[in-house]
Amino acid sequence: MEYTGPGQAPHAEPGAGRGGMALLIGFDRVDQPEIGMPFASARVERLPYGLVQAALCSVQSVDMVVSPLLTEQFDAMDLATQLDLGGYRGLYVVVTPVVPNPEIIRREIAALCPGITVQLIPRARH
Repeated sequence: MEYTGPGQAPHAEPGAGRGGMALLIGFDRVDQPEIGMPFASARVERLPYGLVQAALCSVQSVDMVVSPLLTEQFDAMDLATQLDLGGYRGLYVVVTPVVPNPEIIRREIAALCPGITVQLIPRARH
């Protein structure tokens, strides 16, 4: 990702992203979460969790942020909190394994960070 310096936090309309920009946070280099996902047509920039705040200060326009539900460094609640603290008010897509009641997870994240639109998407099989 190319950082151009301080700027305003990104804002996106919920559901934006067809052909826009998606920040993928916390995925392994070999992992390709965009395959078969609604954000597959977006321009994708990957970055580690530790650079979330820097990205929110530097990136001009982000249509969505995408992460796994759980990694060794963070979980979706941690990232949602960082996005909220950074002023992000767009779409946060959480790629999940099969879970019994994903709506509970979505509601918890949305309650913690009401300015962020949360969408959970089960992992595409490929």
